[in-house]
Amino acid sequence: MSALASVRRKRTAVMLTVNLLAVVALGGFGLAGVRALKRYEGATKVSVESKTLPITPVGMLATVDSDDVLTSIAIFVLKAGDQLGGSIVSVPVSSDSTAGGGEDRVPLTQVYAEGGAEALVLGVESVLSITIDVSSVASAADAEGLLNPVSPVAAQLPTDVLGTSSVGTVTLFDAGEHDLSAAETAELLTATADGQRDADRRGNIEALWSGVAAAVGAGRTTADAAVDGVASIASLGDLMNRLFAAPVEARGLPAAPLPAADNPGDKDVEELIRYEAIFVLASVAPASMSAPTTGLMFRIEAPPGYEERVKFAVAAILVLGANVISVYLGGEVHEATRYYIDDPRLVEEAESNNALFGDTETLTPELPIEGIDVILQLGTDFLTGEGDELPTTTTSTTEPT
Repeated sequence: MSALASVRRKRTAVMLTVNLLAVVALGGFGLAGVRALKRYEGATKVSVESKTLPITPVGMLATVDSDDVLTSIAIFVLKAGDQLGGSIVSVPVSSDSTAGGGEDRVPLTQVYAEGGAEALVLGVESVLSITIDVSSVASAADAEGLLNPVSPVAAQLPTDVLGTSSVGTVTLFDAGEHDLSAAETAELLTATADGQRDADRRGNIEALWSGVAAAVGAGRTTADAAVDGVASIASLGDLMNRLFAAPVEARGLPAAPLPAADNPGDKDVEELIRYEAIFVLASVAPASMSAPTTGLMFRIEAPPGYEERVKFAVAAILVLGANVISVYLGGEVHEATRYYIDDPRLVEEAESNNALFGDTETLTPELPIEGIDVILQLGTDFLTGEGDELPTTTTSTTEPT
């Protein structure tokens, strides 16, 4: 595996050193400088008493058709601890890789077509704010081999699966329930038809991965539990063998059509619903999440049963220019929202928009979490509320005194 904890720590320390030098060189040692200094300190002082987020190795399986056109992307995340079983997250291949930041919208299909497998990995990492440890771009034959351990797969297909033959568009599988062999599973993942958009295919792909999760059951392969959170994972095949060794959950990420003005060429490109993606991935792979902005790094905690309100909190924090690294849905029940902040230099910025979260109080954590600036424990005053209007301002730029 390419990103063990020690490697990630070294990588983080190097990046933060560069960022810190850049901030000092620019003379901008305000809040951004404080954050950079804090993270530099945390990355280099390994003896600081804190706890770490659990290691959850991440893999990516992308499939291509016979013309080498990207047809599907799935992210696999191993469960923390023994690193057996975990999660499957289906990613729309039509996702805009620029996140609206460029003049031209570029779907992940185009990223792969123009840059190949390496560019695709970087594009997916950027879109999802996650680090991918192992990956593979697979033909139908390659995908068949990877999925053979969980076959047959019972899948309830919402629409007909269309493909292309010498006579034109054909129906490969009718809508409805199917028991799919490994070859048929791979055929479904790589099937495309002229004029068909990713949104038309997405329901069947998500249904297939749900079927794979069900087929795994209690486990279909054999692998040894990780020792001290470390397992030998040299390839995507290794990771998938561990994934299929224990129960798996599957879900898809939603995407929405772009306004016509933002897509004048009518490309097959959509806007990934970013807060949904961050909510899902920060829940299952917090140690692999990255921070695309210089804002604060949040962990959000809430008791079970408030998923939609937690998603709103994620969306609000992202709008404010901060980062959500971790989401935990097994938190305590209390009325007021609690900010746990270890560094007093960051309190003012963290509290600058606390009106969003109802009654609040700020405390010092007994044990900080490495890489987390703010642990936000959402209280029932917020969780049982109904407000859904996102803020329109960014985080405070007031310099600390």
